[in-house]
Amino acid sequence: MVSSAALFNCPRLSRWLFCMVLAASLLSSRPVLAQGKTQNGNTLAAAGAVKAKRLLVLEILIQPQPLYRVRAQEWGRVLQELGYAPRFREPVAGEKMRIETQLNDGRNAVLVVGGLTGQGGLTVGKRTFTVADRADLGKYLEELKAHGPEGAPAGNPRWGLTEAQFQDFVKLMSEPVAEDVRLASPASTVSSLKLPETVTVVFVDEAFQASMQPRPETAPDTLPVAGMTQGTALSLVLAQYGMGYRPVSGRGGRFSIEVLPGDEGANLWPAGWKTAEATADVVPAWLKSIPFEVEDADVASIAEAVAGKLELPLLVSTYSINRDGKPLEDLVYSRSGKLSPFGILRGLSDKFLLGFDVRADEAGKLFLWATSSREATAFNKRFAHIRPPK
Repeated sequence: MVSSAALFNCPRLSRWLFCMVLAASLLSSRPVLAQGKTQNGNTLAAAGAVKAKRLLVLEILIQPQPLYRVRAQEWGRVLQELGYAPRFREPVAGEKMRIETQLNDGRNAVLVVGGLTGQGGLTVGKRTFTVADRADLGKYLEELKAHGPEGAPAGNPRWGLTEAQFQDFVKLMSEPVAEDVRLASPASTVSSLKLPETVTVVFVDEAFQASMQPRPETAPDTLPVAGMTQGTALSLVLAQYGMGYRPVSGRGGRFSIEVLPGDEGANLWPAGWKTAEATADVVPAWLKSIPFEVEDADVASIAEAVAGKLELPLLVSTYSINRDGKPLEDLVYSRSGKLSPFGILRGLSDKFLLGFDVRADEAGKLFLWATSSREATAFNKRFAHIRPPK
């Protein structure tokens, strides 16, 4: 039988102790950069926080017929108005149009090899533009300069990274966190994770405004992330503030991390990944029935007891749960019978619009994640066929 007594009842820090911890964190930890916009649109950034755009080298393939040279002149004027100096040339034998990353005088560059069509259009990548589409073409070329061949992070399942860059980032963020994290302001808490020196954290947009605010009252004092990879721990920490992050590649194998407002429904790094195998294969107790009897027990205690039965740590997305409903401690549940841990959690999910998942960090360490039903649905839809990266 699961007791209705709360399993976690840590006292809150006093105000003066909270301030002392925050100050110590800011003084002793590697600084986190913040970037945002003021009301007049000016960008605020610490030195080095603004990511330089890549050089874009534009080559346009044309056929030898005179008509192509006339059209090349027209497109040359359009592209010059957009700020580019294209090179028009005939293709070498077997050459195809392409977009790829290269080094140009030691600087990251994007080589765009497009081509003119017989109808006078300009094909770049998978898109074809007419002269009247110059605004869309300009926007597309700017995205290539900013994010490279993979495209903008917000619309890309690998956040604009190539496969090699994605794996490099995963490896970089797979070091374990040394100890549990005490939650203060978002900026100081992220600093306490001691992320790799080759990673720069940048708070952008509304996240910049909130980066120095204290933790929400509903968030726990401490998050038990010791032993988890830095990549997943960072997502779990930011989730307590209604934020997330996405990686952006830089020069020389460096990365920046953009912290933004958002949840599992946004295209942000997940708070853990689906397990590589079926849950019952990696957690043997998942589908095994056990005697279960509770009366007016709070859901927080039940979830903690189930996590203990599964021998997994329990992590809770307090921000999303409180935004979409009530804290787990305020939800009361009664039921009896023989149920599996999966069945117990499924009953809680259905009654209170919650979501429980067994997830894995980048190194395969398992944990039980509790969030709102809306976020759980978004995660399972987005990562239905994606398993932990190697």
